[in-house]
Amino acid sequence: MNVRVVGAGGVAEALRKALARVGLVERSGEPAAFVCALDDLPRAIAMRELAGVNGPIVVLTDDAASAIEAGADDAGSSADEVARRVSARIRAPRVSHPDEPPAAEPPPAGGKRHKPLILVVEDDEDARMLLTELLRPRYDVDAVGDGETALKRAAELSPDLVLLDLFLPGMDGFGALTGLRRNSRTADTPVIFLSAQGDAETKSQGLSLGAADYLAKPFSEQELMARVDRTLKLTAQKEHFRALAQTDGLTGLPNFRSFHARLEEEVSRAHRYGHPLACAMVDLDGLKEINDKLGHAAGNRAIVALADAVREELRDTDFAARYGGDEFVVLLPQTNETQGAQFAERLRRRLIELSKDAGLPVRGSIGVAAVTADELDSPDAAEDLLRRADEALYRAKRSGRDRVEVAHLSH
Repeated sequence: MNVRVVGAGGVAEALRKALARVGLVERSGEPAAFVCALDDLPRAIAMRELAGVNGPIVVLTDDAASAIEAGADDAGSSADEVARRVSARIRAPRVSHPDEPPAAEPPPAGGKRHKPLILVVEDDEDARMLLTELLRPRYDVDAVGDGETALKRAAELSPDLVLLDLFLPGMDGFGALTGLRRNSRTADTPVIFLSAQGDAETKSQGLSLGAADYLAKPFSEQELMARVDRTLKLTAQKEHFRALAQTDGLTGLPNFRSFHARLEEEVSRAHRYGHPLACAMVDLDGLKEINDKLGHAAGNRAIVALADAVREELRDTDFAARYGGDEFVVLLPQTNETQGAQFAERLRRRLIELSKDAGLPVRGSIGVAAVTADELDSPDAAEDLLRRADEALYRAKRSGRDRVEVAHLSH
């Protein structure tokens, strides 16, 4: 994907260099992300140049709040910070919970909804219709009349926000909120309570259960829309920063922290369903030599090239992360030792082809380990799987590099 720097002068040049260090350069054609060296241009000219852009806009500025309010998607106070944010946005994979079925009604083509989806839970039919009419011009809306149905629809649709009446037939709003929090698909979905009972104790109970806001009836259209907009914006910011904290800025892959959480999940899942699980440790050969001879920008491009090669080999159920430095790790669910070795060999060969296109000596040593479901009874199963893959990687490096080694077996 292409990146364009809008602006001129020293700040813009520093930004171009920072982007190059993470393997991103300007190319002719349709750009996917815009970066504006805003300090070099009057705000009005910069915003006019950026108007109508479909891709993300990331601005270099000391005033991030004003830039985002003016329409930017993200902002950084230094060239390197902007480069990291652009890299993360361009390369970040869409992560889904591997243990859940797909939503009953998936988002439209392109992977994103055109508008946020709000689930309205209100037993009064007139109130439900009024809320739907008020929200529909700006949001997609689904409406139900009771808590049990709300839990089912929320699990199917994964709404961006739930407007939840407190007094419902059968399960009340507090019970429905508790149910939402117990489902991994809706555990983080923001909820705004709606109730004619606006005393401090009721509000406190709702907020303590995890509601994002509390709206006392009767309320005006302006107050409703303001609270909905505020909640959605705060949730988007929270998700953005969560993604940044779990993403490697150079490659866009999940980072070390994300990997260890996912490793425990995959080990537990493999044991529960009786599936094998494989792990591949991948190391970029000769990074020091690349840095010494061609410079650190070339080294970063080599790391990004390896990450891209790994990403291209993944199935939907696989998970890859940058483990640190020049090392990557891949989890391969429902994959035995032989299949894991085949994956690793395909990746090794892809790196050879990729090095020709990149003009860099990109090669990789790969260690593979696999376990059966029966071997996952041990509380140290996750740590043991990773250790065995790392030992296999060490053998591959020691045996001449650019090769695949499987734990206890040599290939």
